[in-house]
Amino acid sequence: MQTEFNHAANDSPRSGSNKKISPIIFAVIVLAAVAVGIWLKTHA
Repeated sequence: MQTEFNHAANDSPRSGSNKKISPIIFAVIVLAAVAVGIWLKTHA
């Protein structure tokens, strides 16, 4: 069981770029949700 928890999700060598990309994707999703909310309010 110990070997399964040696590294966090983003600590693997393959996901090095994910540390930089995932916050950007999260921000884009939040901004998109806000934009949709504003659009729905203005076009209701």
